[in-house]
Amino acid sequence: MLVNKKYVKRHAKGFVYLHWINAICFFMLFLTALPLYADTFRFLYDMFGAKTLQNAHRFFAVLFVLNPVIGLFTARGGIWRMFSEVFKFNGKDVTFLVKFPLELIGKHPEGIPKQGFYNGGERMNIALQLATWAALVVSGALLWFGDGLIDNSIRAWMIPIHSLCAGIGFAGSIGHIYLALVANPDSVHGMQDGTIKVDYASAHHGEWIDDMVREGKIRQKDLDEVLKP
Repeated sequence: MLVNKKYVKRHAKGFVYLHWINAICFFMLFLTALPLYADTFRFLYDMFGAKTLQNAHRFFAVLFVLNPVIGLFTARGGIWRMFSEVFKFNGKDVTFLVKFPLELIGKHPEGIPKQGFYNGGERMNIALQLATWAALVVSGALLWFGDGLIDNSIRAWMIPIHSLCAGIGFAGSIGHIYLALVANPDSVHGMQDGTIKVDYASAHHGEWIDDMVREGKIRQKDLDEVLKP
């Protein structure tokens, strides 16, 4: 079923909330840790105090861990779909990634195979962010609670691992933001009210749209009406 004859429902509200809470937590964790890595950001200690930033970092760390756990109840459908699809990487996704660079300048490349609910670029990004999340949580927990529980030589490795994962996660997030706001601004709508434009969905998730038509969730007549030149 189309929304206002222009949009198709992609994400439930619970999944949208999960996305934004996770994003806010990550950037607050990154921000509160910056003074540890660069003197440029020492002014944050002067403004808020080192202890305040440390407590804030731990507060957002707890939210960062609890958010997906709560999401298993509030956004279960979206989470299970994400896990069920993100690791089904196949030849179509490889082709997508080969042709993907044109997306960086806002052009939709020719010859890309129809993509599913998540396209190849999204699958790669989600897999990266999931791995980063797990590594940050484990290394952060060992730094926070590991004193006296594990050997200090092992615990010392958690600092560079935690820092490296934070850097990778931040770089991935910047790329994600660029693609959403600059290259493919229509995709942002999906994280506002859960819907995306039909023409965007057809171009970037054509296989999913075909499935929706086949399952009777979208009428081909309505789809053709929206996509007609």
